[in-house]
Amino acid sequence: RARHVFLACGAIQTPALLRASGIRRNVGDALRAHVTVKAAAEFAVRVVQEREQVCPVQVKPGDGPVSLGCSVSGPRLNRVFFLDRPEPPADPATCAITYAAVSVGSGRVRRVPLLADPVVRYRLTDADLRSLARGLRQLGEWLFAAGAAAVHPGSATLPTAHSPEALRGWPEILPRSGTPLQTVHLMASCPLGENRARCAVDSFGAVHGVTGLHVADASMLGSATGVNPQGTIMALARRNALHFLEAST
Repeated sequence: RARHVFLACGAIQTPALLRASGIRRNVGDALRAHVTVKAAAEFAVRVVQEREQVCPVQVKPGDGPVSLGCSVSGPRLNRVFFLDRPEPPADPATCAITYAAVSVGSGRVRRVPLLADPVVRYRLTDADLRSLARGLRQLGEWLFAAGAAAVHPGSATLPTAHSPEALRGWPEILPRSGTPLQTVHLMASCPLGENRARCAVDSFGAVHGVTGLHVADASMLGSATGVNPQGTIMALARRNALHFLEAST
């Protein structure tokens, strides 16, 4: 009965809710993510203390598609990283968990009968896996330049590198099986724009063809941002809210 409804359920649940409500045009068809592959940098000294965590930092070298960063690290979290490795470091506090992230692939969000949660499928091409492998090697080069004694790739199928030269032994393309990939940045499943043939919402987040329904979260981004999208999401949500308030007066 509300005159206006704002959805801010995230890039998975917002399209799932819209599709469950019969609103499906360009909804849940263009999910994008920053796909990351991790590596643990092992140093000769302790770099994290018990009950402490290394603060996440991200850099984007040059104009390429790869972002490099330091993920959340700590002795307990580091032990989880090495669970599937036959020879983990003697002291997990000498390691920092890092990642290489690339804006690759695309996915879909769908509702499936009898399932409470939406189903997400995400597709990576061979070119995407090649970009991730290149990002992982670049990450290793940076870590050795920072003083790492060894770099343990996130995939247990890849050998630990003990020198920059050993990075050449890593494959040119990451294997589809045995390579754990992660993301914490999901977006673009309900892209905004005035082209109704491609966009689910207009330039200010109003759902095309539905009066009083608005989207205000990461799903309205046009594609993957290449950097942490939090600031962009907040800026768009504020801009769209101000536009709504101005239009309502």
